[in-house]
Amino acid sequence: MMQPQGCEGDARMTNTIVGTQAIPAVNLSDTGVIAMPAVNPESTGVRTFPAARARSRRASRNMILTMVALMAAVFVLVGLSAYAASIQHANNVLAEENAYLQAEIDSLNSRIVEETKVTRVEEVATKKYGMVYPTSDNCIVINEKAESSTDLAASIRSEAYN
Repeated sequence: MMQPQGCEGDARMTNTIVGTQAIPAVNLSDTGVIAMPAVNPESTGVRTFPAARARSRRASRNMILTMVALMAAVFVLVGLSAYAASIQHANNVLAEENAYLQAEIDSLNSRIVEETKVTRVEEVATKKYGMVYPTSDNCIVINEKAESSTDLAASIRSEAYN
């Protein structure tokens, strides 16, 4: 065979293999061009069986479902983290309020202790209510010789007004 001008390679090749199908080459020797038939761009030249296509579809569907599940898991984790942060903030606010209330309780307890001391009670009784310590003039002596049949209140009354 004669090699056409301007073509590189072996001109003796009569068939070109694409995938598993042989496509015959057309040799136009008088023009020096080897013409190849057009290949359908949608066809890869590889034969696939229906079972293989179904497995491929299932695999791609499973991959999509896995991706969707992972995205949902990420959203759930982000949501739970945000919820946990809001709960932690609420706990911190409550802890501050509890600390303030405990300080106020401690302050009130110390005031109660100060106000119930004997010296403070005596001060309020003498200054505010005019109370005094008893003297011998303010005491009532009950006669031991008095009759036991008389009433104690009556004897105090008689001593006070006599």
